[in-house]
Amino acid sequence: MISESFIGATKNASPDSAIIKDKGSVRLLNIVTYSTLLLAFWINTLKLPRFAKPDEIVSWCGLIIILFGLALRWCAILKLKKYFTVNVAILNDHQLLTSGLYRYIRHPAYLGVIIAFGGMGLALGSYLAMIVLVIPVTLAFLWRIRIEERILLAAFPESYRSYQRNSWRLIPLVI
Repeated sequence: MISESFIGATKNASPDSAIIKDKGSVRLLNIVTYSTLLLAFWINTLKLPRFAKPDEIVSWCGLIIILFGLALRWCAILKLKKYFTVNVAILNDHQLLTSGLYRYIRHPAYLGVIIAFGGMGLALGSYLAMIVLVIPVTLAFLWRIRIEERILLAAFPESYRSYQRNSWRLIPLVI
């Protein structure tokens, strides 16, 4: 939550320097991510079937996966530098980046969040918490990806179409 709050507070595009086409996706992502976290923690307090207890190896592996997901997200953000914005926007001097992590995956920052949420589900050791954490967040990011890819296609018609053919949208070998 601290990581996402920091990103949200510092990485918004300004209408003075960008074309913003967010369509409310920042608001939706905030509602989905924060509410699923709260709901998962509440679910974890209930006496529902679990696949692991907090002190078992699965839970510790979940913590490692959370850190991996956050590291992936931050690597993607740092690679994009000023071109990463919380709101969907094309900066006035925007350039398409297709190297590093972006060579293979078009949205590695989003994948990092999904991985971190999956890790949180493992760390909590709850079937229901895992479902509540992963499915809504993945669906929200897939919706946002459609918005983002439309604006990128409009800004970079030929190069983005070529990039789409040579990379995975989110998960290599899957989508």
